Amino acid sequence: MSTFAYRVVGEDSLAAVRPLWEKLRAHHSPMLAGWPGAMPPFNFEPRKQELLTKAAAGKIRVELVSTAADASDIAYCISTVSTNGCGEIDSMFVEEAFRGRGIGSELVRRALDWLESAGATSKVVTVAHANEEALAFYRRFGFQPRTVLLQQSKVEKESG
Repeated sequence: MSTFAYRVVGEDSLAAVRPLWEKLRAHHSPMLAGWPGAMPPFNFEPRKQELLTKAAAGKIRVELVSTAADASDIAYCISTVSTNGCGEIDSMFVEEAFRGRGIGSELVRRALDWLESAGATSKVVTVAHANEEALAFYRRFGFQPRTVLLQQSKVEKESG
């Protein structure tokens, strides 16, 4: 049985997330195919800057998970608390081969504990509408839809 090592790294280590973030983007791509422009090009630097800008001073948490056997990173979770006190699980990914082993659940529990200790007055996570697995996953932690944003796709409008 594999064991996993969880480690919190500083914001200066955000670059270590990049290979897994790119896999997350590839995972989301088919779900957003009907939304032109919904996913900017695979470019990590703007996302990294967005996270750093959004986070209040010192209020960003980056956690990586690796296999104990070879120390390869297989999962990550980035959480922030903005200046208005909104805590967010901004980005999380677990390699497909390692899903179903409790890694994602452990990352969310750790993120929620950190958000609480960091003074978050609310906690949110954004999930693409078509990502039913993620919606069900986050519901297990008490997240419920608060609002539903309906958006018209330019492609659908033109074809209708």
